[in-house]
Amino acid sequence: MEKRGYFIRLIFSIILGFLPSFLFIVFFVQKGAPLSNYLDFLLNLNVSLLFWSLVIILSFFIFIILSILKPKEGHKRNKFIAIILILFILVAVFLVFAQSYLYTGFLLGSDILVRLSVDKDNLFFEDAPSEEITFKTSVAMNPFCKAQCQYEFFDISNGKNIEEGYFDLTSISTKYKKYVVNRNDSFQSQGLSRFKVSCKSQKTRLCYTNEDENERSILITLNYAPSTGENQLKESFKEKIISLDKAFYALNIRLEELNLNIISISNSISIEYFLKQTAGLPDAFLETNDSLKKIKGLWKVQDFSSLEEQMPSLKNKIENLDLKAEKLNLSLLSNISLYNTLINNLANSKNTLKRISQLNLTSDACSKLNNVIISFNDINKRFTEKSNLSEKEILVKNISLEVKEIDEYSASESNPVCLVNNAIIEKSWPKIKPVSLNKPIPEFSLAEPLKICCFYGKCEVCCDENCSQKNYPVIFLHGHSINRALAADYSLDSLIGIKKKLANKGYIDAGAMVISSLNEEKGLWGRVNAPIEVTASYYFDVYKTEDGETIVPSKTDSLDTYALRLKDIIRIVKYRTNKDKVIIIAHSMGGLVTRKYVEVFGSADIDKIILTNTPNHGIDDNVRRYCAVIGPGAACSDMDKDSIFINKLNNAPIRDFPIYNLIGIGCSMGAETGDGIVKNSSQYLDYATNYYVMGSCDESNLEFFHETMINPNKYPETYEIISSILKNETA
Repeated sequence: MEKRGYFIRLIFSIILGFLPSFLFIVFFVQKGAPLSNYLDFLLNLNVSLLFWSLVIILSFFIFIILSILKPKEGHKRNKFIAIILILFILVAVFLVFAQSYLYTGFLLGSDILVRLSVDKDNLFFEDAPSEEITFKTSVAMNPFCKAQCQYEFFDISNGKNIEEGYFDLTSISTKYKKYVVNRNDSFQSQGLSRFKVSCKSQKTRLCYTNEDENERSILITLNYAPSTGENQLKESFKEKIISLDKAFYALNIRLEELNLNIISISNSISIEYFLKQTAGLPDAFLETNDSLKKIKGLWKVQDFSSLEEQMPSLKNKIENLDLKAEKLNLSLLSNISLYNTLINNLANSKNTLKRISQLNLTSDACSKLNNVIISFNDINKRFTEKSNLSEKEILVKNISLEVKEIDEYSASESNPVCLVNNAIIEKSWPKIKPVSLNKPIPEFSLAEPLKICCFYGKCEVCCDENCSQKNYPVIFLHGHSINRALAADYSLDSLIGIKKKLANKGYIDAGAMVISSLNEEKGLWGRVNAPIEVTASYYFDVYKTEDGETIVPSKTDSLDTYALRLKDIIRIVKYRTNKDKVIIIAHSMGGLVTRKYVEVFGSADIDKIILTNTPNHGIDDNVRRYCAVIGPGAACSDMDKDSIFINKLNNAPIRDFPIYNLIGIGCSMGAETGDGIVKNSSQYLDYATNYYVMGSCDESNLEFFHETMINPNKYPETYEIISSILKNETA
């Protein structure tokens, strides 16, 4: 019995010894299956060594207590007291250790972390009237804290809020927001929306927090392809515009004919009336032409609602102008016909007079003939002088009557040949030939509408390959994670302040990006004519299996490995934006990773690099000694000022492309100044454009200028320098 009791106490002590670490993993660290997570945790000795030590100590301590308080027969109360005492000790140990762990984590940067995901970030609309999309938000933080979160679903294309609101979260809760996104009826080719969540912890006795906000956002592209109904409507408008084009072409021919006919009569008939009637036609024609161009412009940008509104007015303009031109042309042709008739009548009168003058006439008839000839010659002269067609018509009519009378009178006489005293004017009048162009109306075609993208209500043609060399995307690259126990995505927040300010100046915030396979259409981020900014991390990689791929965090690799991941990041950003190059803004160790990328892969994919607080010549002294104590060790070794990595990096050939280097100074670091982590001499880069930013450190509160320099609320000078560099205002 004694051996059996000993064995039971031992097993019971070991189980209770494991209990605090098990509870800690379940409540504070892991989610999912508690037992499997706990076993995985115990098998990772690098992480769980402290907990193994605690288990051994507690198990031994509990066994001693159980042995001392071993109840004798009939003393069950001692057993009960022992159990209560042990449980109290376990709870106390658990709470003390948990609070110590959480406070230490808080001091090392483990405050609130927002995690935001979406089931699909690219929506494609064809005949579907809507798409459903779900956002998932959770937070990692001290489990004794409660987070207050504000969310916003924003339509970037139109510059309007879709929805905004608030919700609370705990470390074990998740918030889902589901939306039905309706098809856009404005014929945009692409729309952009952004879902953003910002959360902050509330400080309590058991909750350690600075109450700083942490935010995440996701860019959603809404890609529209015309539906069957829209295609039918588009074809209908296309036919109408082609019809207007033909009608306008016919109008142009008619006006040209009218102008040529006016010119043709200008030497024979007064054109004053026609000039007055056509005075407004050129301006009306040009205005109509402008309206037609505007209609075609609306077609190009797919503004079919405006087309439907303006096309009837243009059609009326063309029809009214054509009707007016037709009436004037008919009137003009009528005048030409009358003029030609008058010319015929004059010629007939002349021929009649010649014939009569060859007849045998009495002296009386001969005298009358001479008078008519004098009258005919006079009318011919006056016919030239008169410009009014009506006056010409009267003259011709009068002489025709006189000639007719003498012709009838001479027919009844038979005498010797008349002696004509006045010669008949031999002048002949040319007829006016009406102009008829008879131009065939050609076949007209209409190019397909251009794809339209909008940004804050300003709509223009979407970017294509022609935009590949402008509005380069900006990649924000973080530095070294000081605490290896922190989740890798904590690192995504280092440059968030600068990123937010740039978003207010016209940059499109595409959120955070990790390495992944590309299974989407190229250029979905680059269709809007505005630059994209994205936060990226080289702490993530892709683990592929037959079942698919998993994004895994990996913070313990070398800077060479991180440079390889940066290559993938740049490739993905270029693919998604359809741009030739990227701009990198890198903080601290991220600058070394960027420089290593350039050393290995060249600078063909990079427009410019902006470095901040980068240990270009490595770290030394206390910073080097303490770097790997709680942070990833491989990176610390690479950053050592005497490491092979630093040596090769600074002896590599210099690439000829813009590098801008922001150096933090003001904190005493032995014999020289620096940013509290990196010395001035290490930050300086001789082939870069160097900028100095003055600041200060508060080491008692673990606040170093190395981190605060990139906070635009504390040091706006940093943002102003970066902003001016991005705008190429580097003078």
